[in-house]
Amino acid sequence: MKNAVAAIARRCAERPWLVITAWVVVVATLFGGAWALGPTLEEEVTLEGSDSQLANDLIAETSETTEDESETTPSSRIIVAGAGIAEDVDLVEVLVADLMSASGSDVANPLDDPAASMRTGLIAEDGDAIAFVVDGDPKVEGADWRAAVDDALDPARDAGYTVAAGAPLGSQLDKAGTINSEAIGVAVAIVVLLIALGSALAALIPIATGVIAVAGGVGITWLLSHGFPISESALTLSVMVGLGVGIDYSLFLLSRFRTALRDGTGVVPAVAATAHSAGEAAAVAGLTVAACATGLAISGVAFVAWLGFATAIVVLIAVAATLTLTPAVLAVVGRRTLPRRDRSAVTPLPTNTGVWHRIAPGLTARPWLTGIAALVLLTIISLPAAMLQLGQSSLGNTLPGSNQRTYFDLTAEHWGAGHNGVLVLAGEGGSTDDWSALAEDVGERADVASVNPPSEANGVTTVRVVPEGGPSSASTAELVHELRSEVIPDSGLDAHVGGTVATRIDLSDRIAERLPWLIGAVIVASMAFVAIAFRSVLLPLKAALCNLLSISAAFGVIVWVFQEGNGVEFFGLDGPVPLDPYVPMMLFAVLFGLSMDYEVFLLTAVREHWKKGVGARDAVTRGLAETGGVISAAAIIMIAVFLSFTLHPTPVIKVFGLGLAVAVFLDATIIRLLLVPAIMTLLGRAAWWWPGGRRSAA
Repeated sequence: MKNAVAAIARRCAERPWLVITAWVVVVATLFGGAWALGPTLEEEVTLEGSDSQLANDLIAETSETTEDESETTPSSRIIVAGAGIAEDVDLVEVLVADLMSASGSDVANPLDDPAASMRTGLIAEDGDAIAFVVDGDPKVEGADWRAAVDDALDPARDAGYTVAAGAPLGSQLDKAGTINSEAIGVAVAIVVLLIALGSALAALIPIATGVIAVAGGVGITWLLSHGFPISESALTLSVMVGLGVGIDYSLFLLSRFRTALRDGTGVVPAVAATAHSAGEAAAVAGLTVAACATGLAISGVAFVAWLGFATAIVVLIAVAATLTLTPAVLAVVGRRTLPRRDRSAVTPLPTNTGVWHRIAPGLTARPWLTGIAALVLLTIISLPAAMLQLGQSSLGNTLPGSNQRTYFDLTAEHWGAGHNGVLVLAGEGGSTDDWSALAEDVGERADVASVNPPSEANGVTTVRVVPEGGPSSASTAELVHELRSEVIPDSGLDAHVGGTVATRIDLSDRIAERLPWLIGAVIVASMAFVAIAFRSVLLPLKAALCNLLSISAAFGVIVWVFQEGNGVEFFGLDGPVPLDPYVPMMLFAVLFGLSMDYEVFLLTAVREHWKKGVGARDAVTRGLAETGGVISAAAIIMIAVFLSFTLHPTPVIKVFGLGLAVAVFLDATIIRLLLVPAIMTLLGRAAWWWPGGRRSAA
């Protein structure tokens, strides 16, 4: 691979403007076309073959339109709550008129027929909350329409009432004015690069590579969203990871390139030499990340699989940009990548000076001590991971004060917690009496708040069930399982349990079933890449062990913070957040890949010295000294990018951001500084053993 990567880099360096122009044109076309077409991102989870999906498909049939009818227009439910609202006739009339004017659709007045509105849920039983239903797709109608509808509720706010809009309007309003996480991450990266490189022009090279790679990946993902179930979470995660690796990989090449220039190598040969070592490392690291992320397809859930596919797409483009675009840019910029004082003369770097050259010998001098210390630290940090409990997050875990959170809380307060997690029984066949008997049996349960009479449409009968507990309650999950295993079978009906809560429960069950297979596949794939790249039997085993320790420690922090609620206030939350079942699966796949990054770059440097005839311990020491500065800078950048995403309003993105940042921090400190040097030193020559291989001559 080394020779192929070096050859590609050399050709790109010889025709730099052609390569740069091609990248700009292709990415601009992809991103521009995708922007013009617009993405069709969604958060709806489908689970083929699950009981909930069978129910949801039947429910969809009850609302199918004929060819002559227009498609159903999305609607948003808006709650206005406060003492006496159901008697404030004049205000409600003003709200109805303003909402109709702003939305351009008919809006029913709940007070026209209070008794009917009480039955349909437009007026809460306590009389202190009412609801309006506004038709219109907030995404299609645009920001002005959303703002107008929101402004139409100002009279209620001015009167002292609490107002909140549910999805889809509420979710779109909550996105307005949110902090741009990507911009913050890029800004921090620029500052770090300016300090580390001492050249503004050099600092912009990794940033440009990362941004262009992400733009290309986002463009492809947006286009694919028209044919595949890609969620907004998948896009956000792919941007997070792609931006981090794109900047880091380019930085590694830039660092090696500057060293080659200082040693007197010409620009084009320096590019080729850089790609021969750092380029191969970037390729191996990126392919490992992409392979691990793609492993999410094992989940058998399209929603989860595309979390991995979208991430893999952006990472692969980042690798392609690193191996082609970065060499071309380096060739154009040339010696201007160096600080101004170093450009005029060849100044080879001393081989035994600098902070890392002073630190490295001490890190390999006492391998048993440093290795044991690292294991103890990682074990302590990992302890909370033993308390990991998968749950069901809901809108009740979103940011306090947001539309969705306020809507969730008002619904629970005035209508009951179960109204936030309604279940629907659906099936075909059976007599009216059978369905009525089933509804009566369900309604008699202590964990059920209410049951609507059976309703039949298009040959499908549905029964709406309101649980006593909320969507995250253990009693609701138990209700779903008992309806399926006991109540419905006893009725003799062919019925299924659907709804969002039921779907999430099925998702949890399926992931629990597939998780061991995912773990095995990710470990085997990553070990295979390391084994092939470094031609070693023991190094892949060591890498897998270190990665597992890093991931367990990251899980420990996530559990301690989000599940147990320690310090969640720093992330804008007001209490513990249940960890959805796909979160650990996604984190494991991506973290295992990312954990290989610094491992690969360090081992690449160590191998270079080993192949020159340097002793095992000295090779580790020199490799650590050479890569210490650039890996530290790269880690700071990646940590900053990931931490910036904890500012995202969605809790699951906060979990991803913190988990990835913690793992990178541990990889760049405890793992790389203590554990890896200790293990490599103790292994000695055995670390590089390969069946039928031999040590290269000096």
